[in-house]
Amino acid sequence: MDYCKLEKEIKAGKIENVYLFFGQEQYFCEKIIKVLEQCAINPSFQDLNYEYMEEDSITIERIENACETLPFMDERRLVIVKNFSYLQGGKISKEEEKQIQYLAEYIKKIPDSTCLVFWQTGGIDKRKKLFQEIKKVGIISEFKKLNVVALENWTSQYLKKKGKVIKKPVQHFLIENSDYLSKNSTKTLTDMVNEIDKIISYIGDREEILIEDIEETLPKRLENDIFKLVDAIGQKDKKTALKFLNDMLREGENGLKILSMIARQFRILIQCKELKEKGYIPNEIASKLNLMPFIVNKGITQARYFEQGILRQAIYSILDMDLKIKTGKIDEKLALEMLIYEYAK
Repeated sequence: MDYCKLEKEIKAGKIENVYLFFGQEQYFCEKIIKVLEQCAINPSFQDLNYEYMEEDSITIERIENACETLPFMDERRLVIVKNFSYLQGGKISKEEEKQIQYLAEYIKKIPDSTCLVFWQTGGIDKRKKLFQEIKKVGIISEFKKLNVVALENWTSQYLKKKGKVIKKPVQHFLIENSDYLSKNSTKTLTDMVNEIDKIISYIGDREEILIEDIEETLPKRLENDIFKLVDAIGQKDKKTALKFLNDMLREGENGLKILSMIARQFRILIQCKELKEKGYIPNEIASKLNLMPFIVNKGITQARYFEQGILRQAIYSILDMDLKIKTGKIDEKLALEMLIYEYAK
C-alpha cells in the first residue's frame, strides 16, 4: 500500500493490528510511524500505551507481553519492533526457528487492542514465514524511491507547505542537481528535505525559488559541469571548454570519471538526436530514456551542435583514450585536453 492511501486510512480511524514498513525511503517509514503515534493512541497516555524495542532488545517474549498488555485509559496500545533480525534473512538455530513459528502463529490472534508494527530499515527476506503471515493478516508497505513524476509532485507539495513557489524549469533544475534520480544514487528524500530547507533558509522571506538560489546553496555536481564542457565543445569554444576542465580537475575530480561522464553525455545526445528525428516529442523521449525532461531538453539543444557521425566517432575516441590512460600510455589530463582540441576545432 502506498503512503498516501495508508495515511488516509489511518487518519480515518482504520487501523490494522499488524503492519510491516520497509524500503529505501525511510522518510516515509518515519512519517507513517508518527501518524500512527498521533492517531492510534491518545497522546495524553502515550507513555503508558506505547512500547518501542529495537534490534538486540527484541525477544519473542517481549513482543508477546507488549501485545497482551491491556491499554490504559485508551482503546489501543502501539508496539513498535524496529529491525527484527529474523526478517532480514540469514540462518537461525532450530530453537530460534520454533520461536519464529510461534510468533507467526501468534500474530494471527493478536488482541484487537494492539497495533503491532514491524519497521525495517535494511534489507528484508520476503521468503520468510513471518513475512508471509504478516502479508495474510496485516498491511505491508514497501516504500521505494520515487520516480520522476512522483518526485516532482512531492517537491511541489513540500514547498507549498513551506509557503514557497517554484516554476517547472527551476524545479527540474533542482531535481537534476539533487542527484536523487541517478541510477546508483543513494540519496533519499531525507537528503532532499535537508537541501530544500537549506534553499528556503537562504532565500528568507522571498516566496519564489530561483535557479540562482539552487546554484548558490547546493553542492556543484559534476554532471552539470560536464554539460557546460560539452556545450563549449559544441560551440567550438576551446578556451571555455579547457577552463571548465581545469576547474573540475582543480576541485579534485578524477580524470577518468570526467572522461566517462563526457561519454555518457555524448550517448545521451545520440539518443536524443535519433528519437527527435523519428518524430518523438521531448516528454516522450524523456520517458523512453528514463531521463528528466530537463536533461532531454538540454540534450536536444546540445545535439544540434554535432552531426550524428561525429558523436559516434567521439565515443570510440573516448574508449580508446580510456584504455590508453589505464595502461599508462597517456596522462589523463593530456588525454582530456586532446579530446577537447579534436572536437572543438
